[in-house]
Amino acid sequence: MDARLLTCARLCSGDVLCDIGTDHGYLPCYMIENKLCKKAYACDIAQGPLSSAVQHISERGLSGQIKTIVSDGLDSVEKGDITDVVIAGMGGELIADIISRCVWLKEGINLVLQPMTKPELLRKWLYENGFCVKRELACISGRFVYSVMQVRYEKPGHQLTDEYLHYGFVAPDTDEGRRYLKDRSNKLRTAAEGMIKGGKKTDLGQRLLELSRLYE
Repeated sequence: MDARLLTCARLCSGDVLCDIGTDHGYLPCYMIENKLCKKAYACDIAQGPLSSAVQHISERGLSGQIKTIVSDGLDSVEKGDITDVVIAGMGGELIADIISRCVWLKEGINLVLQPMTKPELLRKWLYENGFCVKRELACISGRFVYSVMQVRYEKPGHQLTDEYLHYGFVAPDTDEGRRYLKDRSNKLRTAAEGMIKGGKKTDLGQRLLELSRLYE
């Protein structure tokens, strides 16, 4: 279990987990073994990727509590008793696409999302489609820093600002939070300077440059 998955576990809140893109099934096993949930579904897009999860779950003696499902996102998953859905380790655009295809996520499900790339696009999609980011934590995994979002289908209680899109609700009160905000600042500055230097989208470039200075 790396810091990404441990942070995802912190933001789960119910008894039945559904882990999308489960890989080796580490998260469901951790959640069951630590009594953080009573039952779990481990899902992946094809039987090949899912086979390692099947083996790991079996080795831990957890086959009776964790069911594996071959599914493209949530397409083959029924809501049933699921309380929490984790979608981690994918790009922000793919996460948004998976959510858009599953209508029952609007029925009180606690969503835990960890985008590897383009978190600003995911935040924008969530806001525009009626999902509210309730909490956001930063985590460090290897050389990289990511955010993990706790999300529910309810009206957002905040504005869709440029600052929110690019920095989210990550607070600078931990080492991970400060590093995340600094990392986002650096990415914004690089993008802005490229726009300004290239003479294209200079207005946007200037706006992003100003935004990057918030957490230099």
